[in-house]
Amino acid sequence: KPSVSWVKGDTVVKETARIAVLDSGNLR
Repeated sequence: KPSVSWVKGDTVVKETARIAVLDSGNLR
């Protein structure tokens, strides 16, 4: 598995977590 795919996956996870935090903040 190329390290590039891992970096992209990690970025996606971080972006998803950030969006989840923003969504939870908007619900309040």
